Amino acid sequence: MSSAARPIGTLACLALASCSAVSSNVPIMDLLPAPTAPTLMIDSTPPGAEARASYGGVCRTPCELPIPVTDTFTVTYTLEGYLPQTIPVRAILAVKSALIDTTPPRFEPNPLLADLKPAPPPEPPPVKKRQRP
Repeated sequence: MSSAARPIGTLACLALASCSAVSSNVPIMDLLPAPTAPTLMIDSTPPGAEARASYGGVCRTPCELPIPVTDTFTVTYTLEGYLPQTIPVRAILAVKSALIDTTPPRFEPNPLLADLKPAPPPEPPPVKKRQRP
């Protein structure tokens, strides 16, 4: 190696060593936000129904529920004077690439809408016939 190449090689080594020393003191920061639970929009016709998710969340329509995406679940609607209705919801996990999430987790359907049907009127109690003595 020529004598002119040695100082350049020495400078290059020092520069690389100083970079590694500096980078070890720099705190590591995660620039990507932490994943959050997606929100399921819940509504009903008529409004005011209790919506109860099978995982445990409850709200009155119209409402929103943040739901941890793990698996398929159901939402059951109840409202006095109407038939209860249960609707399945499919959880779609995030599609990941090598570096970042390319699509966020979501639900299908979203928004979730129940069209509640009126309950049939209760049957009148049977009329008792009097027996003749």
